[in-house]
Amino acid sequence: MDGATLKIDVARVPSGVYTALKETYGDLLEKENNVALSWIANQTWIYSTTFDSVELGSDSLVNLTLHGVDTVSKLWLNGELIGETDNMFIRYSFAIGHLLLPSPSQNTLEIELLSPLQEARIRFQKLEESGTASAPPSCPVALGYVECHRNMLRKMQMSFGGEWNPVALSSGIWKPVTIEYYTVGILRDVDVAINRNDTHWTMDCRAFVSSPALQNFNAKLVVYASELLDEPLVMDQQEVNYASPVLEFKIHIPLDRVTLWWPNGYGKQRLYPVLFSLKCFSSEVPNLSSRTESQKLLKIGFRTIELVEDVDRIGRTFFFRVNGHPIFMKGANYVPANTLPELSAEADTVQHLLKSAHDVHMNMIRVWGGGLYESETFYNLADYYGLLVWQDMTFSKAAYPLTDDFVASVCLETMQNAQRLSYHPSLAMIVTNNEIELFLVKNRSEFGENATRLEKDYQALFMGTLKHELNIISRNDFNPRPGPLISTPSLGIEESGKELAIDPQTPNFGDIHFWGDEKDGFDPEIYPHGRFVSEFGYASLPTLSTWQRALGNGSDESNESIAALIRSHHHDPKGFIPILKLIALQLPFMLHNWDENIQEFIYFSQVSQAMTAKTAVDLFRTLRIENQTMGALMWQLNDVWVAPTWSCIDFYGNFKIVYYWAKDFLAPTRVIALYDKNTDSLNVTLTREDYMEHADTRLYHVKINTYLWTDFIAKKTIARAFALGSNELEARPIPLDTFLYENHSKEEIFLEIVLEDNNGVTMARNYFYPVPIKNVKGIKDPELALEVVGPDCSTAKQPYANSFSLRITVKYPALLVYLEVSHPDYFKERHQFSTNGFTQTEPRKTVHLEFENSSECLRLTTEHIKVQTMNQYLI
Repeated sequence: MDGATLKIDVARVPSGVYTALKETYGDLLEKENNVALSWIANQTWIYSTTFDSVELGSDSLVNLTLHGVDTVSKLWLNGELIGETDNMFIRYSFAIGHLLLPSPSQNTLEIELLSPLQEARIRFQKLEESGTASAPPSCPVALGYVECHRNMLRKMQMSFGGEWNPVALSSGIWKPVTIEYYTVGILRDVDVAINRNDTHWTMDCRAFVSSPALQNFNAKLVVYASELLDEPLVMDQQEVNYASPVLEFKIHIPLDRVTLWWPNGYGKQRLYPVLFSLKCFSSEVPNLSSRTESQKLLKIGFRTIELVEDVDRIGRTFFFRVNGHPIFMKGANYVPANTLPELSAEADTVQHLLKSAHDVHMNMIRVWGGGLYESETFYNLADYYGLLVWQDMTFSKAAYPLTDDFVASVCLETMQNAQRLSYHPSLAMIVTNNEIELFLVKNRSEFGENATRLEKDYQALFMGTLKHELNIISRNDFNPRPGPLISTPSLGIEESGKELAIDPQTPNFGDIHFWGDEKDGFDPEIYPHGRFVSEFGYASLPTLSTWQRALGNGSDESNESIAALIRSHHHDPKGFIPILKLIALQLPFMLHNWDENIQEFIYFSQVSQAMTAKTAVDLFRTLRIENQTMGALMWQLNDVWVAPTWSCIDFYGNFKIVYYWAKDFLAPTRVIALYDKNTDSLNVTLTREDYMEHADTRLYHVKINTYLWTDFIAKKTIARAFALGSNELEARPIPLDTFLYENHSKEEIFLEIVLEDNNGVTMARNYFYPVPIKNVKGIKDPELALEVVGPDCSTAKQPYANSFSLRITVKYPALLVYLEVSHPDYFKERHQFSTNGFTQTEPRKTVHLEFENSSECLRLTTEHIKVQTMNQYLI
């Protein structure tokens, strides 16, 4: 407990060591501090505070409850050791009433946080020295600095580094700490499972009580739900089994009292507040003056969800049916909003990310297994925005030890987090691990004689123990949600038995992860026809202004320093080769000198990422027929720091081009145009993904306009009519020669595909380029002019509406116009363009730019906006 050399005042909890030391030693995520500050992870750190006790009744119990400690710690109260922690995903409670000093004396609490790096190494060494079977060392595959033995600690696995994230071996109190005064028990969580019949919805409830009692006790529960029940539901006093303190009951709601909860794009996200109030008594006659009441307020959404795995002609389907309706899942993988856990739940950041997903028509988010069980803020917002959550448990791509302590810890972790999350209507499915089956199968020869043992250990932990623990949120008479799915990728639930799959990536079953860095991502034929694609994507770089911010205030922002930072933060073991090769397939960029042309490199990387994501999603959506492919989750939505990654939104919340394009390629009604080189045809597909209670068929018109790069007037128009009902899809191949104009070659034309409703209103627009963009001919300088129109700050009043119109004028078609706020006074303000990375086929276009800041009037001019077009690189 002695030997501390540095004392820092911590303003609030949640907190972490890196956050507390930021002002002294710098931001872990800026410059190259992730390496420079690595010494912090080798130290022991102590959080201490003093507090006053309230006057307690003779029958009062007192708990110190820590909702999240990162990770290995010892707790001392008034000099007495009260407990230890070693799992950051567990809520720990310690009885402290017997140690509290009477008021006005001050109690002293100290939390000693041990080095996670040393603890992981020690645990691995102990396993080896004991001679017992142990999991192999797990080291991230990445360039630069990484740390091993992440599988030894129940800590966020990405903390040890990876191919898109830094080593950030955090320590701290990453969730709230509370002191609880009570007599018998506290209501911790309520699992509400939703079911329905022909006349009623049923809320099948389990109220989980935390109690140290060693004998049965009594409880009275009242449920208040004014929008669902005419009167509160009162459960008469009943005896509770101390060994399993759970109250089970059902609430029946007539169907006409309820509005359904739907995923984004299919209907409303109606949520009903329900308050559960519990009083516990140690005897049959309650003591009204005692502290017995605890409450839990939930917002309940009424929906049914099932995973359909029917045998069909190619294998088994794998799709989600919500409220009886099959839904194609469109979305992205979510990683923690910050690499430091204590900052991962900041409401402003989480809301920005999930609202952004909602705004581009996503309906599913996968919480990746290398991160966290997310905060209540996250799941509440997912409920609100209609984003179904595919929840991985926090095990990823490693073998884990089966020591008694480890297994007991992860059992408690599983139970606590399942109970906490289960009531959310957004929770679609729990998956017990990310890529471990794939990891074991791919490395079977490397593991040699240990392979069989590791596979048996895996089966025992995931197919046995953890699957069994998840039964705490299951039901005997119905399935409130699918799963658990044991691993991802997998052959699904029905095909996953007691043995590991020979190939978890078999596309005819379950879900797959697709990574094709060595393939032409612009070619739709490279993408697998999987049943559900839960990971896929290509990488790009954040905007130049993001790199400038990451260098820190007052830093050298020269081309050389930015290039050095990019190299330092790029952890892909393949280096820049995949990004540069992808660019070279389609775009006019010199491969050997990216560091001398960083602005261009960023632009080309974002264009190639957007084009490949659009190609992949378009293909997957065309495979929706007969439920062949029913899900596409991009890797990844967000970033944990500033780096070249696969994200749609960078660390500071700025949108990449792929995000702006997603608003079109994820739209419910979409016209898709994919080239089929075998027939030299353009496959035009119209898809409509929505829900209509009563079947309706709508008439649509698709117009395909042929343009030359030298003119705004379409030289040729081909029209087709489509009649399409709700949740239907229709495809028509059209020979590419049909669109050629006179004696002009494919290199000289491009196609605009416009979808109109029967009233002539444009519903969607798409573009098709018949040759790689680097090979187009005849393109001209568009002579682009930009005018910025915004508020008059001399007359504007607070709150300021910092909304600007960017009027863009061109004389010739402008290819892939990219706008960036470039002035340091403004690029730090969170902002959004109405569109970006667009092709302009009319002389004038207005793009809207919105800033979130309303506290000051921004004076934006044309000098503050940088514009790039592909034209300038092709002339």
